[in-house]
Amino acid sequence: MEDVFGIPVRGQRGGHYCINDLTDFSDSHLLNFGPYFSNVRMRDSLNPMKILFESSGEPHSSIFISYCVAKRQKHYAQTVQAITKSTEAFLDFDVFSKNAARLMMVSNMNRRGPFQGLRLVRGAVHDPQAILSRVWNAIGKSIVELKSLLLDIDCQKRSRVLVETPDSVMSRIVFDLLKIFKQLLPLCLGVKTPGLIAASKILFSAFPEIALPVEKSQWKNLFQTVDYPNIIWSMKAEIVEWEKRSQKRLDYCDPVGSITLPVFYDAALRARLNEK
Repeated sequence: MEDVFGIPVRGQRGGHYCINDLTDFSDSHLLNFGPYFSNVRMRDSLNPMKILFESSGEPHSSIFISYCVAKRQKHYAQTVQAITKSTEAFLDFDVFSKNAARLMMVSNMNRRGPFQGLRLVRGAVHDPQAILSRVWNAIGKSIVELKSLLLDIDCQKRSRVLVETPDSVMSRIVFDLLKIFKQLLPLCLGVKTPGLIAASKILFSAFPEIALPVEKSQWKNLFQTVDYPNIIWSMKAEIVEWEKRSQKRLDYCDPVGSITLPVFYDAALRARLNEK
């Protein structure tokens, strides 16, 4: 079977939930796939504790994490801040399309492929291929429903939803993310990419409190999987372990208090890969 980024793609029978499963499963099949979510956190398809920990196994210091956040490119940091602020209490097509356009622009994903030409011009979205309208038609209802679920979670700080949400509710959230991810893939397909990168960025532009934008080098060289739900569970597990061993909260590395936990993780991810 073909691979993705050099990662072997195997079906469910091979013990992995991979790209062919995401695109081939019907919604009814997904709805009956509940047992997957009760086991996904215990699977060993990802090597744990890679991002927030040193190679020795010791947790990175909070100073190092703060440094990773501070060293991000200015335009990228501003884009993430705008996405986080605009999705705090409301999400509709206008908010979604502007956030997606911002992130695709700063990621240079509007130079070719399905998002080619997408940009913001004086605050208005310029979308010559109408890709965002097609994306919203496919996943808009699911995005609004998941946003409603997130707003209903009893959590004092939105930035900590990822780790303070009960596992039973988090399983539902990750399940919904998977369904949306599956719907996004055909729309995000390019000539040289299976759409994984763009799909993860679209999810982050809507849900910065729980989703992670995963770059090509991260899919291929770090996570070595195309299993997006497993990446989310691994991120949560690593943050919980870092806080436990550091005796600190990850969000305390942000003096302003406006950064979500996936943003810290993303910043550490980028710093780690830049060192290689």
